[in-house]
Amino acid sequence: MHLVYVTAALPLGLDEPFIAPEVLELQRRGHRVTVIPIRPRHPVFHADARRLAGATIAEPLLSLRVVGKALTEILRAPKRVVRAVSLLLTSRDIFVLAKNLAVIPKALWLAHIASRNRVDHIHAHWASTSATAALIASVVSGIPWSFTAHRWDITEDNLLDRKVETAGFARAIDSRGGRELMRRVEPLQHKVRVIHMGVSLPADPLRQWVRPRGPLRVLLGARFDEVKGHRYALQAVSRLKAAGIEVSIDFAGQGALKRTLEQYARELNVGDRVAFRGCLDHEELLARLHDHQWDVALLPSIDTGKEREGIPVFLIEAMAAGVPVVSTRTGGIPELLDGGAGILIPERDPRAIADALAGLAADCNLRRQLASAGVRRVRDRFSIEGTVSALLEEILADPSGCVNEGTTS
Repeated sequence: MHLVYVTAALPLGLDEPFIAPEVLELQRRGHRVTVIPIRPRHPVFHADARRLAGATIAEPLLSLRVVGKALTEILRAPKRVVRAVSLLLTSRDIFVLAKNLAVIPKALWLAHIASRNRVDHIHAHWASTSATAALIASVVSGIPWSFTAHRWDITEDNLLDRKVETAGFARAIDSRGGRELMRRVEPLQHKVRVIHMGVSLPADPLRQWVRPRGPLRVLLGARFDEVKGHRYALQAVSRLKAAGIEVSIDFAGQGALKRTLEQYARELNVGDRVAFRGCLDHEELLARLHDHQWDVALLPSIDTGKEREGIPVFLIEAMAAGVPVVSTRTGGIPELLDGGAGILIPERDPRAIADALAGLAADCNLRRQLASAGVRRVRDRFSIEGTVSALLEEILADPSGCVNEGTTS
């Protein structure tokens, strides 16, 4: 089967490394996958994303080539193009409409690419403009499509009803997101599926687990954004330092709030306990997690009102590597950690973060128990093999028809 994966930028950029394992697993099973980023902005950064470079067709959002192929599609199928564009006119406000109109040429170019390459199915990650482009390409080309909704893109509600109506199915990555998506498209809720993002598990993730010595080493791997709760982690470190508890924390990521957080760390006088490591290559991050270079993974996410977490892949990857995790009861995180697979704490509560880390620093057996429980949870519900099988089952069930899974084209 030949699939097109529409992304925001992958593999050309720092974000979306969590999509790469899904594409690589599809390729491993013998499927042909062409990756098309809507807005390729940066060079390839992550090593695993580099493995997708040969399967990627990258064009700017607007170029002479894009415009030329868009005009070709307008001349080839004018009625379909009019129908596709008319769907955009029901966008809920002028801002969303402007975002959608901006991707029309790229979407028509995508329709041309998909038709020319005899693509069987188009799948978009993100329910925002990536899915808008896939929707238009599907209507114009006649190729069936589907999409994955993550977090903020459900709340944004960019033509969700139209997208679910025309798609074979809509995927949410956690149960809470699935329920929210169903509420927004209530007459079409039967087309919503909850299929987690999956990760690869090492053969024996606890093999290298040893009793840590020295300060508890903590990793917080996330972009520097309000929703990730870095500020509360810094406040917790300040509490631990005042209590004489040896805990160090590495921040791995990039984002607009980095300088603000660095300044806040200086104000709290925790510069000797906190290190800003920048954006780590995804494969390097996984290798260091598997080598247990950190004792705990922390993600003190919050619900900002505008954005909330799905199920963060950073936590799943840490658990798969046998690293115990601490996170907050927000978004889809409880779905990952409930039942003792990790430590759940209230959001916006530095005291709770400090207490959880202090408990883990003092109790090696608890760390081992949480590590084992985390591995079991990922193996049972979040393995890349299981999630890709569930995704393929939905794609192959599309009434528009696709070839059998074992066939390539």
